[in-house]
Amino acid sequence: MALVKGKSVIAASVASSRLMLPTPVIMAVPRAVPSTMGMVARPSFRPLCQPPRSTTPSPAVPAQYIVGGDADPEMSAFQKHQGSALRPTAAEEARTVLDQGKHGVLCTLSSNTDTQGFPASSVVEYACDGTGRPFFATSSLSAHTADMLADGRISLTVKSPNFQGMDCGRLTLQGTVSPVPEADKARLREVYLKKYPSAFYVDFPDFKWFRMDKIMAARFNGGFGRAPRLTVDEYLAAKPDPVYSFSAPVCGHMNADHVEDNKAIIKHYVGLTVDAVRMIDLDRLGINCSVTRKGQTFKLRLPFPHPAEDRKSIKDAIVEMTKKARSIAATNARTPGGTL
Repeated sequence: MALVKGKSVIAASVASSRLMLPTPVIMAVPRAVPSTMGMVARPSFRPLCQPPRSTTPSPAVPAQYIVGGDADPEMSAFQKHQGSALRPTAAEEARTVLDQGKHGVLCTLSSNTDTQGFPASSVVEYACDGTGRPFFATSSLSAHTADMLADGRISLTVKSPNFQGMDCGRLTLQGTVSPVPEADKARLREVYLKKYPSAFYVDFPDFKWFRMDKIMAARFNGGFGRAPRLTVDEYLAAKPDPVYSFSAPVCGHMNADHVEDNKAIIKHYVGLTVDAVRMIDLDRLGINCSVTRKGQTFKLRLPFPHPAEDRKSIKDAIVEMTKKARSIAATNARTPGGTL
């Protein structure tokens, strides 16, 4: 065997900000292979070890590597900042996704003779009973209703309200459903109609109420590099975020009317100079943003100076951050060489 020489490899983690050079490609020395025509066939090379697929840092991935040359100081500081940026726990995020979502993919076990036992998926509306357990109102005409009556084992997959791709949150619950007891129907109906005011059809005689009474597994993925193990007990003990529902009006206002302020806030509180900022959503501990820097777009976590438990405290926190960022920016503009 002979080795094709490459550069030495220095492993790195984001926390240490070391460098990682491309992994050498190890090739097998080809042998001449006789062909069926008595000729010697052209040898082929098969790489035994593939190099990294990317040679540039990807801020969207928390545990990335920086390859070759000196790291960008701002990006290194940003990566370190993001590693300790406050955010809700995985269980809290999972509960928020279920609480705020409106449509999910319900997977049942088919009761149809031709496909009996195979997974069957349907997009359904659902609501949450206040304990983290989803419930449904389904028509007797729907195949998934017959499936649930025959076998209560199901799964429900829900995306975060602002889902834009695989770097966004999603939750899958696996468990068993059963018909809602008569004593609980009135309360759950009220909860359901508050979420779906036009769902008058739930009172039709062919509609039935089901609830996932027993949750066997809660699988949450918050995006690239954020798929922690989550127990059912942790999920059920958590609470939905109290201010997430204000995401649309607050982020919409900031994106429409405070473009430059958003950049200044990112520069001051995160230490990163960006070309564009779009606030995606928020929670009691901070704001999730999409930023563009040097042609690359990635997500960024912007923590609040202090937790925001209601709409007023969100406004107070953002006003405080905006004023401070503006003040520092103005001071630096008058000071040659000044930094935010």
